[in-house]
Amino acid sequence: AQPDFASERFQQAREQLIANRSDHDTVAQQLALAWTLNNDLEKQEWDRQVHQERQEALEREIREDEERERQQREKEREREAALQEEKKKYRHKHTPVPQDAVIPTDPIIIPSQVAVRKLQKGDYVELYF
Repeated sequence: AQPDFASERFQQAREQLIANRSDHDTVAQQLALAWTLNNDLEKQEWDRQVHQERQEALEREIREDEERERQQREKEREREAALQEEKKKYRHKHTPVPQDAVIPTDPIIIPSQVAVRKLQKGDYVELYF
């Protein structure tokens, strides 16, 4: 809101302008015009500053998003490298199982080590011992 330039508060400013042979009403109008012009300039500066702050905030947000994406890609690369290293280290653990593999329904009879050794030597092995 524009101040009242005809009030006592602006008496000194009016008197300095009156020294140039102007009356109080004209001086009050001149002060009002000067205030309006100054206020408009300050508004423009304020709007420019607000716009600049918004731009900076937007750019900062874009940079932060890019940094988060870069960190996410880096974590994914590290995870992938760790998985590849584990696959290389534990090859048998990560061997794919064929889908058409036949699963035996009968129990597999595995002889004991003693029986296997006797058979390899050609010794007699009892069926049940």
